[in-house]
Amino acid sequence: MIALFIIIFFLFQTFVLLCCVAAGNDAASQELSDQEQIEFIQAWKKQHNC
Repeated sequence: MIALFIIIFFLFQTFVLLCCVAAGNDAASQELSDQEQIEFIQAWKKQHNC
């Protein structure tokens, strides 16, 4: 009984991990993230007169 619970627990943890990895691993998400980083760096440079 405990072994079954442990197996189910680890399967659920694996499922959650894979969902988290998949959520941010597509080309559109990466492009958006890159654009946000570029905008942040530009704003930082402007604020710090670089």
